[in-house]
Amino acid sequence: MSGAFVKESDSATSGSLVDRFYQGLLGLSDPARALISKRQQQAWLQASDQIEQAREAAREALGAESYREIFESAAQRAGDPPHSPTWWAAGDAATALAARRRLASDPFAVLVGPLGVALPWLKDAGKAG
Repeated sequence: MSGAFVKESDSATSGSLVDRFYQGLLGLSDPARALISKRQQQAWLQASDQIEQAREAAREALGAESYREIFESAAQRAGDPPHSPTWWAAGDAATALAARRRLASDPFAVLVGPLGVALPWLKDAGKAG
C-alpha cells in the first residue's frame, strides 16, 4: 500500500478503505471494466470542466508529487492501457480516496463516480473518517 494513502492520523478503518479499493481494482471483471469505461467517457463528455476542477482540488490537497504517485499507482494496477477511460477512472478515484478528508463532497463524487459503478461503496467513502 502506498504510504501516500496512510497518514499518522488515519484510523485502522481508513487503511482498510485503501486495501478494499486495491482489492476491488484487482478484482474488476471485464463487464465491470466496460461499464466503468462507458461511465468515464460519459462523465468526460458531460462535465470535463468539473472533472478537471476536481483533479486540481485533489492535487492541491495531496501535493503534486503525492497526487502523481497515487494516480499512477492505481492506474497501473487497474491493468488497462495508459490513458484509457478505466485507467483515468482508477487514478481519479484513488486520488479522491487519498484526499477524502481534505476534499469537498462534490469533487470527491465527481472523481469516484465512474469507478463507483463497479465499487459502489466508494461513493460513501468520502464520509468515512
